[in-house]
Amino acid sequence: MSGREIILRLTANWVYKIVLGSGLTAMFAVLYFLPQRYPILPATVLQPTRVEQLIPFMPNTVYLYESIWLLIPIAPWLMKTKSELIQYSKGLLLMSGIGCCFFFFYPTMSPRPINIQDANMFYRKLVAIDSQLNALPSLHAAYAVFHAACCHVTFAAGANHKVLQAIFWTWALAILFSTLLTRQHVVIDLVAGAVLGLCSFAIFCRLTTMPGPREVI
Repeated sequence: MSGREIILRLTANWVYKIVLGSGLTAMFAVLYFLPQRYPILPATVLQPTRVEQLIPFMPNTVYLYESIWLLIPIAPWLMKTKSELIQYSKGLLLMSGIGCCFFFFYPTMSPRPINIQDANMFYRKLVAIDSQLNALPSLHAAYAVFHAACCHVTFAAGANHKVLQAIFWTWALAILFSTLLTRQHVVIDLVAGAVLGLCSFAIFCRLTTMPGPREVI
């Protein structure tokens, strides 16, 4: 993807992207934090299995965990048409809607380490804002997989497309693993979230080609 094409993609429907992104972010914040702050049912604690017990607690991987916020805007900002953005939004809404239904009506939580005084400030801030609730399915995993898939399609053309696609999938997998290292989730959360992300992508965003510059509307 040339620099000129990147600029064309970034500037296409840029006002629409800002408005849409702001609306989706606000909606997600309300739906995600509402069941955390005002739970209506008792939560089921997801006990770690032998797999999680073998994975060390590494709070410094919180930076990798939070790098999802760098991954998320790449694909939508490189989309050129409103139809692409609408399909993307539908996939995002499907993921968030299903996830939040679970959070409200089947609340779950993942156990965290008790002693985190030695953890870095960024990790302590994360756990202070994001409670143990909203564990299953992991929307962190769903969003990582969904956006990696969107990037896979966005960068499907070009001389180095396979390298770029591999980078995005590696990034997404690293984010998923970081949720275990930071004790934000357990494996079953990741599996459920990854399946949710892939299904949402397959239903709304599975495109084989990206529109050309003339199709910008």
